[in-house]
Amino acid sequence: MSIRAFLGIGLAPQVRTTLNTCTAAIQAESRAWRDEKWVAAENLHVTLKFLGTVEESDLGEIVDACTRGCQCIPQYSLTLGEIVAKPRLRTASMLWATLDEGESQTAALATAIEGALATVGVESTTRPFSAHITIARARKPKQVPFEALDAGNRALYAAGEREKKMSVRGITLFSSTLTPRGPLYQELAHVPFAG
Repeated sequence: MSIRAFLGIGLAPQVRTTLNTCTAAIQAESRAWRDEKWVAAENLHVTLKFLGTVEESDLGEIVDACTRGCQCIPQYSLTLGEIVAKPRLRTASMLWATLDEGESQTAALATAIEGALATVGVESTTRPFSAHITIARARKPKQVPFEALDAGNRALYAAGEREKKMSVRGITLFSSTLTPRGPLYQELAHVPFAG
């Protein structure tokens, strides 16, 4: 049997709550973006590697490769940076939360995982890695009002340091099931850092 899967960093509850407050502030300021596809709080994460469709029989090999890739990775802190429109404010197709602290460590982690997965035949990603948390997707590119983005960032900046920060101690293999109400993610395996 095959499943859609990806590797990511699940977010701590306080970080999810902070991002939920930011999305509510953006939605309150922008009627045009209110009806777009917002990522449910329980689904917020940092994607390290989208695997696509994989056979369930290959999951053990993928987890073993990730375990090898995480051997020298030390625990680190991740802190939310700001809310940005991608690719740009006038023609945004997504809204991201960037990372402040932990961005370079997350990029190094993604590189280590990419290399470890290549040893078991997982195709490498061709585009450069960009550490972020997707909070919304537009059905078609549209402008994000500056006031809406500003409201989201004001909510983020108003959050205390503890509400924007978390420890990263490992990675998670998730399955992704697409439904009419949005994707459902299920944790299949957690790979702790050994470093």
